[in-house]
Amino acid sequence: MGIVQEVTETSSLRRGRDLLEATLDDEVILLSVERGFYYSLDDIGSDIWRRIVTPCRASDLFAALSKDYDADAATVARDVLPLLREMAAEGLIDVSG
Repeated sequence: MGIVQEVTETSSLRRGRDLLEATLDDEVILLSVERGFYYSLDDIGSDIWRRIVTPCRASDLFAALSKDYDADAATVARDVLPLLREMAAEGLIDVSG
């Protein structure tokens, strides 16, 4: 899979390639064709997945989430960065910048 780029607020995020996707009761289920694993995203993970259908900067994602979840962007960043890092490590998202 290669080296995973560290996720920071200035990173550009986009969905990983070679993933099959299905929605089940508002949760997104992903299948990694490359790795042969499947992933179930909870409500927040599914929301993030839907938002990065178009590549975006992490800071823009945090700002949008902070508006919709009524939390400041710094709190959202602190809470969401670990999830993004895990998603990147699993090849679910591609990170650049």
